[in-house]
Amino acid sequence: MAERTMADRVILHDDLGAMEADFSGMTLSTEAQVDEFYDEADRRLEATGKRWYFLVIYTDCVIEPQVWDRFAARGKNTNIKYGLGTARVGTSASARETIRQRAQRDMFRANIYDSRDQAILALGEMRKRHEVLGGDAAMDTVTAATILTVEDIHLNFGGVKAINNVGFGVNRGEISSIIGPNGAGKSSMLNVISGFYKPSRGTIMFEGKDRTHLPAHAVARLGFARTFQNIALFKGMSTLDNIMTGRSLKIKGNFLTDALYWGFAQKEETAHREHVEKIIDFLEIQAIRKTPVGKLPYGLQKRVELARALAMEPKVLLLDEPMAGMNVEEKEDMVRFILDVNDQWGTTIILIEHDMGVVMDISHYVVVMDHGAKIAEGTPGEVKADPVVIRAYLGAH
Repeated sequence: MAERTMADRVILHDDLGAMEADFSGMTLSTEAQVDEFYDEADRRLEATGKRWYFLVIYTDCVIEPQVWDRFAARGKNTNIKYGLGTARVGTSASARETIRQRAQRDMFRANIYDSRDQAILALGEMRKRHEVLGGDAAMDTVTAATILTVEDIHLNFGGVKAINNVGFGVNRGEISSIIGPNGAGKSSMLNVISGFYKPSRGTIMFEGKDRTHLPAHAVARLGFARTFQNIALFKGMSTLDNIMTGRSLKIKGNFLTDALYWGFAQKEETAHREHVEKIIDFLEIQAIRKTPVGKLPYGLQKRVELARALAMEPKVLLLDEPMAGMNVEEKEDMVRFILDVNDQWGTTIILIEHDMGVVMDISHYVVVMDHGAKIAEGTPGEVKADPVVIRAYLGAH
């Protein structure tokens, strides 16, 4: 029988919306072999012009220790560019352990299954969750197009310069983080992006259009949602009702139909409640859906606030220190949910977070601010190695 080519091992299943990466029976011992496979996969995926779920088959596959770093790096890059979610099947005990260790270190979900049928079922569930937030065709483009650009942003409060000549771009479907010491201007920048503050100078472009001077409610209607450093929930209302407030921008009824609560108004509320229930399931907060949020522990209140933001069906999700004050277990849960929102729904995320381990592990791009100015930007690796960042932020001399 003729030896299988790399092209034979990249199989596109249009009915499933999935690419099957078939490593079965292979021994990957050189980086050239890894590159040959992923070059073929990237070429085929790019030609489709959309994003795919990945079904990865490891049956009788051996990945030599010296190529694991290359294998993981190429796989991560393909996921960022073209992926919506991954299910793995057929792993050996050693491969399973390696994948789980890397998943814990790099904060992604291992998603390892015992059979092909289980993996396909899991991909179907991922697809359903993606559809919950109305998978926008624009989200399915495979190019890393810039969705948001801030240029020459200045923000003054009287004689105080909170932000001074800051500019950067955010790519669609990526997690971008803004880091820096206390007082660096990070939250002020998030407030400018959300429309809560108007910049003293500069331009904000969203999907190719100038939205610099739009008020906060108009920015929200464009597809922006955010959480806050200090939890901003209605403490006397239940979890369900707090999340329902995130649907307010989606409600199309008028005063008369809402007051009479019949016909369209009744159907509309039912549809909104169904959407909210799916988010509750996704964030695993079913048990507290009727509990007043003021009675919830801090970590769960943070999760409810994230749910309310997701209820707005955001294109861009702004997270202002979502893990501040959490214990280790709560933080791990929040990281998992942030990664799931980005991975399964394709949501663009802008994150402010002081935990550098989290930032460096989950971000695609990092912007560093200090005293209101941008001092560095780049990939996590580039930023971590930048001597200016090391001196100004990490405290080395």
